[in-house]
Order: sequence, then structure tokens, then C-alpha cells
Amino acid sequence: MKLKDLLIAVSIVALGLLSPLTISGETSEVISSLEAPMPVIAGSVTYLTGGIGASEAESIRAIAKNYPLEIVFVQKLDLKEEFLAEVKVKIEDHHQNLILDITTEGPYLLANLAKGSYQIIAEYNGNVKRQWVNVGDINNKKSKHKKVVFWWPA
Repeated sequence: MKLKDLLIAVSIVALGLLSPLTISGETSEVISSLEAPMPVIAGSVTYLTGGIGASEAESIRAIAKNYPLEIVFVQKLDLKEEFLAEVKVKIEDHHQNLILDITTEGPYLLANLAKGSYQIIAEYNGNVKRQWVNVGDINNKKSKHKKVVFWWPA
């Protein structure tokens, strides 16, 4: 998409002449990314975290495929699930080098990691969960996006 087209689309939505829901394709994705939290750079990793509220969650889901790794944090409560924030997350490479160490600001964490194997260590209310993930899976060349969901009991 050309910058000129993007600026026109954003201006139209900002003026209230067109709902963001009526815009399709790349323009819609760009507008959604404007509503998402700003990415943060920590060392060699660009990440964003958030998803509090329906609008912000929808915006993050719309741009998630642009990040190699998407992590979602959920707590199982009886017959329903509740999204979690303030989850302590560490991501280590296969040599146990610390790549990312943050506390989430919502139920979503998107991270732009280099191709490789990583251990995700997530802690919520003292309950630690670990999971290995391959980003840019060498066995599946088409796999550019990996989604991991962490579940905690009530």
C-alpha cells in the first residue's frame, strides 16, 4: 500500500466519514495496528503486549500474523475463560540466554524473534509454566507465525 493511500484512509476514518469496519484489505490492517499498543524494542527483540478491552484485543489479533510469535494468557474459571494480564514472561534461546524479560500489560504478547528454538517461561500468581517453541520452524518453511496459549487453573 502506498503512503498516500494510507494517509487518505486514516483521514477518512478520523473524520468519521467511514467506519474502520467498512475498510478492507491492507488499509484495515494498518488502521487496526494504529489502535494496538506501540511496539517496544528490548535488545534484539521488538514486542508488544496488551489486549485489554475488546478494541485493543481485536487490533492485536489483526496484526498478530506479522509477528513470528504470538502468546496468549488465559485462566480457566469454572465454565468460562478469563484473559490474564501481569504475567511475568521470560524467553530464553536454546543456549539459555535471556532474550526477553517482561511483565505483560494484557493477555497478548507478540514478539519478533529470530528463527530458532526458544523456551517461554510464564509465571502467574506463583504458578510457573514452561514451553519450548520453534519460531520460523525449520521443518515447515511455510510456517511464519506460531501461536502459544498458556492456561492456568482458577
